[in-house]
Amino acid sequence: MTNPPDSSQSIRSVRTSTARIRIRPVLAAVLLAALLTACGGSDGTGSPGSHAVATGSAGSGVVDGTVPSPPDRTVSGLRDDTRHITRKTTTGTRPRMVKRCTSRVRRVKHTSTSGTGRRKRTRTWYTNDSYKDCKKVQQGTTRYTRVVRRARWCVELDNVGGNSTKDDVWYEVESDVYRRATQLKEGAKLSFTPLRKGC
Repeated sequence: MTNPPDSSQSIRSVRTSTARIRIRPVLAAVLLAALLTACGGSDGTGSPGSHAVATGSAGSGVVDGTVPSPPDRTVSGLRDDTRHITRKTTTGTRPRMVKRCTSRVRRVKHTSTSGTGRRKRTRTWYTNDSYKDCKKVQQGTTRYTRVVRRARWCVELDNVGGNSTKDDVWYEVESDVYRRATQLKEGAKLSFTPLRKGC
């Protein structure tokens, strides 16, 4: 038995539609892969797994424009002048306090209980307890030494750190640094660790 003409045409139409439906997901996948490839070819800004890199040259210790502190406080320059400020003292007087004690006697009460019930008895007696009452009292005055100004040793440098504009800078130093500076001629190179700036 032969199919009617309209029936065969319907079958071919269904097959063509099915093939088109199968092709569409494949085309969509190809287009998506092409878009992803194009996006991945950029400079990588904002891509997953990227990390920020600190600014500054390698090995310079500079991060985000900040410079680390120097490892020590050593200064260097050309020896200019030295100064020794002597220790200054003065004498004063203050009250001389001594310990003075007085013997005293106080009466102490004692009690004891014996027996129970109606036979319970309490006995009371007193004793004299000797003790010393001590306190500090002034007895004349005494002299003492008070430091008005402490001793200081200072060194003046020119061309500090190789800077020709940094001259006549005073530093307070240890006494051995001062003695070493006094043995050098003016203009000689000198480096040391100061106690503080100024004198």
